[in-house]
This record gives sequence, C-alpha cells and structure tokens, in this order.
Amino acid sequence: MTLIICAIRPEVKPFLSALENTKVEKCGSLKVNCGVIQGESVLVVCCGVGFKKASAATQKIIDNYSIDNVIMSGTAGGVDGKLKIGDTVVSEEVLYHETGYGASYDSDTVNEYASFKTDNELLLHAKRAAESESFSQSVFFGRITSGSKFASGKYFRTVADKFHPLCLDMETAAVAHVCSKNNIPFIAVRSISDTAEKSGLLTFYKNVTLASRNSFNFVEKLLSELSGQLLSVPTSMTMRRIGD
Repeated sequence: MTLIICAIRPEVKPFLSALENTKVEKCGSLKVNCGVIQGESVLVVCCGVGFKKASAATQKIIDNYSIDNVIMSGTAGGVDGKLKIGDTVVSEEVLYHETGYGASYDSDTVNEYASFKTDNELLLHAKRAAESESFSQSVFFGRITSGSKFASGKYFRTVADKFHPLCLDMETAAVAHVCSKNNIPFIAVRSISDTAEKSGLLTFYKNVTLASRNSFNFVEKLLSELSGQLLSVPTSMTMRRIGD
C-alpha cells in the first residue's frame, strides 16, 4: 500500500477526486482516505503545514498501517532559474536547509544538513513515468530542500547559494526523515507555485491549484507504473551528509 501525503487541502483535493472504492477512516486526529488510484491501493492524508505536523502524521500512519511506499505530493517554491510556474520536480535527494531540525528529531543519527536519498526503485519508476507520458509541464529530477518558513524574495537566493536545490518547501525533509528511520521507500513530487522572481503568498495562492494538479498528474502516472510489475524488492532510502 502506498501512502500519499500532502500538506494542504488544495494539494490533496485532486487525489480525493480520483479515489475509487473510497473508505474514510480516523487515525488519531488524522482523516485517512483509503482507496485505489490507477490500480494501486493508496492512503491519502493531509498532514498540515510544517515539519512537526508532517513528521507526526507520517509516523502515525506508519505505526497503524502496512505501508510499502510513501509519496509526498504538492507545491514548492522554484529555486533553480530554469523552473517555471507549474513545472514539476521529482526528488533524487532531500535535505533540511536549516540547522537543528534534523538533529532535534533524531540526535543520535542525524546532524543538521543530513541528506536523504530517494529510493532507487521508486526513482526508476518515476523516470519511466516521465519518459512514457507527455505532461503539460516540464519535469525535472534533483534536490529538494525544506525549511521552517515560507520562502519569498531574497530567501530563495540564500538557499540557492548554499544548497543549490531545484526547489524548496516546508515538509518534504521531515517526511523523508521519518521514512528513513522506518526503512520505508520514499519519493517526493512537487510542482512550482512560486519562484524567486514571482514570489510571495499572493503568487502562491494564484498558482496553488495549477501546481497541485500538475503534481497529482505526475503521481497518478507514477502510481500506474507501481501497479504494474515491480522491479524487485525496494532498496531502502539511505541518508548522508552534504559533502560526504
């Protein structure tokens, strides 16, 4: 079973519309939408904004359901200049771009800028999805970083100069971290709602529906790939420090 986790309602809405054989359950304070998308059994959960809510929701679902894969889907701020509004970024690695957050969650094994590598099998399926489908947006593969605040203006450049991600958000690293701790394959799909040149909450709200839909469209194709013959037993995500 695949867990699809989104931070906010506009990001989760396309998945709820696509669910077949839908059943809604409660898991603590979380609303868990169970069903099938493209032949793959899925749980769809809206976790809320930020590291704490994202990590708590992910761990809660892992503790109470048998999860084979986790897909984070939603919107992001585009850091790399080649990204346009609506483009989609698929994670190859994920990290925190602020110190202390990784260490505060898992002080024994993670130090500040820990990097979480996307699961190899999920990444291969994602690349097959990108090659086999003509999307309305461009699709890129690379680094995603996460911080504790909404990015705008010069903040994009600060993160870009130090970490060189394609995009940034406020949840992906926390979800990747929990998946790493639980040895569950993880991948993130984020579509661009705002950029360094077109930043701010007004820009985000203007584009959140488009970006959420584009992220869903890619995940839907990825689920179609996953519901076919899996390549092998998934290779668990590993973590390393930047510079290793």
